[in-house]
Amino acid sequence: MQKELRHWAGLLRERAEAAGLSFPPVLFEEVGPEEMAMLAAYGGFPRRYPHWRFGSEYLRYRETYRYGLSRIYELVVNTHPVQAYLLRGNTLLAQKLVMAHVYAHADFFHNNLAFKPIPKDMLSEMAQHAAFVERAMERHGARSVEEFLDMALSLENLIDPHAPYIRREEGEEEERPPERLRVRPYLDPYVNPPPEPPKEAQEGASPKPLPPRPTRDLLGFLARHAPLAPWQKGILEIIREESLYYAPQGATKILNEGWATYWHTRLLLPLLTPEEALEFAEMQAGLLAAQGFNPYRLGYLLLKEVEERWDKGRFGPEYEALPLGERLRYERPTGEGRKKLFQVRTVYTDLPFLEEFLTPEFALRQGLLSPEDLPRFAEAKRVLLFRLSNLGYPIVELLDANHGNRGELLLAHAYEGVELDLKKTKAVLENLHRLWGRPVHLKTVVGGKEVLLSAGT
Repeated sequence: MQKELRHWAGLLRERAEAAGLSFPPVLFEEVGPEEMAMLAAYGGFPRRYPHWRFGSEYLRYRETYRYGLSRIYELVVNTHPVQAYLLRGNTLLAQKLVMAHVYAHADFFHNNLAFKPIPKDMLSEMAQHAAFVERAMERHGARSVEEFLDMALSLENLIDPHAPYIRREEGEEEERPPERLRVRPYLDPYVNPPPEPPKEAQEGASPKPLPPRPTRDLLGFLARHAPLAPWQKGILEIIREESLYYAPQGATKILNEGWATYWHTRLLLPLLTPEEALEFAEMQAGLLAAQGFNPYRLGYLLLKEVEERWDKGRFGPEYEALPLGERLRYERPTGEGRKKLFQVRTVYTDLPFLEEFLTPEFALRQGLLSPEDLPRFAEAKRVLLFRLSNLGYPIVELLDANHGNRGELLLAHAYEGVELDLKKTKAVLENLHRLWGRPVHLKTVVGGKEVLLSAGT
């Protein structure tokens, strides 16, 4: 990295720490457009397992940059140390803005509770995943492994995003025997051979239900119980592990980007020369453009709203009891705004953040809604929160892996007024059937009626 950039990286780090941000070391690396497109396609990692979708993403990023349709300014990876990339050829101001933005992201990754159980060694882990898949291709044929990857990736959202936070008492959940060696899940079939098949139950004994309770972690269940080769189970565990790694980022997109935008503004503005002020204003206007759904804009404006509300006393029973018109004019200085922001950064994800702070008053002040549209605000907010639930994907649970006492899978869709895309659903059920080897059934609602969709019957 150039000497001038190193100077600014150090200065902005000092300003960030002085303002109360805390984060592990951050490594900045300058890369060209081609390498940036490759890194973006790989989710910020220099190495991933081989699959056509990464090549497709790379071509998309490269062509949109080549034709001036978009430019990747910010690429930061939640690791320890934090890895961040700067696009070679950007102006000095753009690089300074990105570095300030990255320090705030690093603070968010380090302090937000949603990221606490997420592993920070994913640079090496992703490389090991790639090596595992490449060895499988050498031993079992590239085409066979690619076809299996396609199937597994069609199921990558069938995880429980809360799984890393769940801790059960020993013996409460069916687990691998305690004497097994502790290794990464995708290596388990190789390091720990399967136990002896269970003996036939005594007459009159009632078999334990499988799974013991309904579970959203279908990928984990299939990796443990489906009749698959060890390399296939390993790939399922890899897809699951990477999906769980990215899940908190999807659950905090608005808050995380709002936090980073809030802080790059606070850290950088006092350092701007008059010549840089106009360029900064243009970049900020593009970042906060009121076009479509912009998580940077919504998160940034909401955080400013929270700071202002707590600084001026716009919270609590006294404030909530006021009529709407008086709320908009209410001010009672308290100086608690910055303290509240750090609390929000630590304990909130997007859903509770929007549920609590996205208010009609905020929408009116920011011009997100006109006074005549006020009666429709509650419904619009409900739709937005629904779209953010479960990372935007339908909630599906596995109820029974021995449905009808025939070893068939029975799933249930948590219907909340939005029907499933039947074409995609049937394709997913077919892939589940191919992995499980027996029929798969899904309870859902179509046309207002409960139905049972099946594959393999």
